[in-house]
Amino acid sequence: MILCDRDLKSLGRTGWLVQPYDETLVNPASIDIRIGNKLIRESDHNVWITYDLGGFTERFPHILPPGHFVLIETMERIVVPNGYAIDCKLKSTRARQGFDHSLAFWFDPGWSGVGTFEVRNVTRYQALPIWPGMRFAQLIVHRLSGDAEFPYSGRYQNAVGVEQAKA
Repeated sequence: MILCDRDLKSLGRTGWLVQPYDETLVNPASIDIRIGNKLIRESDHNVWITYDLGGFTERFPHILPPGHFVLIETMERIVVPNGYAIDCKLKSTRARQGFDHSLAFWFDPGWSGVGTFEVRNVTRYQALPIWPGMRFAQLIVHRLSGDAEFPYSGRYQNAVGVEQAKA
């Protein structure tokens, strides 16, 4: 079962789902999440470079060139209670602009931390703007049939920022 706005607000007010909680980000069946301050970009020779987006704004954004792939942290810390799972989907406006987001954005029961967006500009010619606080994706919260016997305790637990793949 997917939670509606009333249930999302109730859980959000108790410290679950997203921190900091902002009720203005709640939609009828999802919660918007935003771009955070750190971005990791691939460069020559298989070197990844971290950038601070803190000085960029909607008026003066960071530019993502066509075809580029980056990892970006979520502004919110995501906290999934046992008995729930969260799916993340790109906001349709962002997809229509030319952003693409990996399908690997799923949060198991018990997961907690800052999420990492896997983002690509799939346009051929258009550079796309990004900035901290930009509404980028939405969390869809599913109520499970019960509590998980073994909640998430994997290698991305308690992430404090954007993270590359851990082999």
